[in-house]
Amino acid sequence: MNGSKRTLIRRMVIRGLLAMAVVLFVLTGWGVHSFPERKSVPMQAGVAVPVLSKNNLPAAVTQDLSAPAVIRQNRTNMNTDRTVQASGIEPVTSVQQKGTAAAAVQKVNKKAGQKTVYLTFDDGPSNVTPAVLEILRKQDVKATFFVLGQQAKSHPELINAIWEQGHVIGNHTYNHNYHDLYSGFTEFWSQIKQTEEVVREITGIRPQLVRAPGGTYGHFDDTYFELLKEAGYTVMDWTVDSGDSKRKGVPAAEILQESVSLKSSRIILLLHDGAGHAESAKALPDIIARYKAAGYSFGVLDADQEPVQFRVSAVAAAAGRTKPSAAWIASNIVPNAGLFGPGKPLILEVGKLEARLDPGEFRISNGQYIVPLRAVIERLGGRVGWDTVSRSGSVYWNGREVNADARNKRLTLTTDEGTHISRNSDIELIGSALWLPLRDLLEEAGHPLLEVNVTAEERRVKAL
Repeated sequence: MNGSKRTLIRRMVIRGLLAMAVVLFVLTGWGVHSFPERKSVPMQAGVAVPVLSKNNLPAAVTQDLSAPAVIRQNRTNMNTDRTVQASGIEPVTSVQQKGTAAAAVQKVNKKAGQKTVYLTFDDGPSNVTPAVLEILRKQDVKATFFVLGQQAKSHPELINAIWEQGHVIGNHTYNHNYHDLYSGFTEFWSQIKQTEEVVREITGIRPQLVRAPGGTYGHFDDTYFELLKEAGYTVMDWTVDSGDSKRKGVPAAEILQESVSLKSSRIILLLHDGAGHAESAKALPDIIARYKAAGYSFGVLDADQEPVQFRVSAVAAAAGRTKPSAAWIASNIVPNAGLFGPGKPLILEVGKLEARLDPGEFRISNGQYIVPLRAVIERLGGRVGWDTVSRSGSVYWNGREVNADARNKRLTLTTDEGTHISRNSDIELIGSALWLPLRDLLEEAGHPLLEVNVTAEERRVKAL
C-alpha cells in the first residue's frame, strides 16, 4: 500500500517536471530548429544588434528572404558602407546597388592608389648631366633639377637642355658653401638671388623652388623658413635619400638599393648630378624600372605643392643668428613676392597713347620696371628692327630712332642732324627678346617720366 503510494507520487513529480520543462522551452523560444536558423542570419557590421530575449526574438527567424533585401536597400541609400556583413556572406541586394557600391570602392581605391615619385637632382649641371638627361628622355620621365648658380653659369647649354626637355629647374644656391650660407640669412638670400638671375638670363624664368644644400635640418631656423616663404619661394627637402653623396664613389648597386622605397604613395627622391656622380646616372635606369614595376608614375615638383620640410633642429634654433632688420625685410623680402604672385598689370600712359603689360610680361629689379623692348614699342605704335650680327634692336617711334645694344649695354639716339647721343643702360638679351629699364627707354625716346603710381588694381606709369 505504502509502496503503491510512493510510486504514484514519483510518477506525479516526474510528470510535473516534464510539463514545466516543456513550458519553459516554449516561453524562451528554444525550439528544435532555432540553432541552424540563427546561424544563417547575417549580421551587419556597424549596426546595433538587439539583445535576444523571449520578448525580443530575432526578426530573421520569422521573416522571409525578401525582407532583409528591402531593409538593406533603404540603409544602403543612407550609407552604402553599412551593408558589409560580419559573417562574410554577401548581402541580398539589387544589381544597381552592387554597381553603385563597386563604383564607389573603385573610385576610392583609385585615388588612394595613386603613387608618384619625384626624381630630384642636386648640385649640377656637370659632365654627368647629359647622361642623366639622355636616360630621362629614353624613359619618357621628367625630373626636377636643383642647380647651383656657379655651375649654371659655367654650363648654360646644359641649363637650356634641362629646360627645353621639359624638366623643372629649382634653386640650390650659388656655391654650396655651408659656412657662407648658414652664417646668416642675408648671405643665403644673396646666393638665392644670384642663382636666380643666372637661370633667368638663360631661360627667362625665375626658379621658385628652393632646396637648401645639405637639407634644412640642422641649417635652417624659423627665420630662414619664414622669410623665404614670405618672399614667394617654396622650400623643398626630400623623403628618400639615395645615399649617393654620403661618401665618395658610392656604387650604383648601393644607390639603387637606397633609392627604392615603396612605403609611401609620394616619394621625393634625392639624387645628384654634380661632378663625380656618374654612378648615380648608372643606377638611374634601374631606379626608374623598379618604381614603374611597383605602379608609380613620375612627376615634377612645383611651388604650389605641399612642401616637404624637415623640422628646425635644437642646434639651429639655438645658433643665435641675427634676424635681418625690418628695413631690410621691407626692401628685399616684401617686394620679391610680387615676382611670383598673380600681381598687377603695368599700364603705360605715354602722351595720348596707352599700353598694358600683364604680370609676367615685365619684372621689377632694384626698384625699376624692366620691360621687353618690342612689346612696349609695338603696343605704343612704333616698330622695332633686329640686327643679328650686332645683337641690337633699332626702335622707330614718333619720328625718333633709338638703337638698343645688348652687347655693349648702350642706348643710342640718332638725331635729325645725324649725331648720336648715347647712354649706358642695362640691356639684356633673353632668348630672342631684348629687355631694358622702362625709364631709360622712355627718356631716350623723348618721353620723360611724369608720374608713377601703384594702386590695389594696377601699376601705372605716366610719361610726357
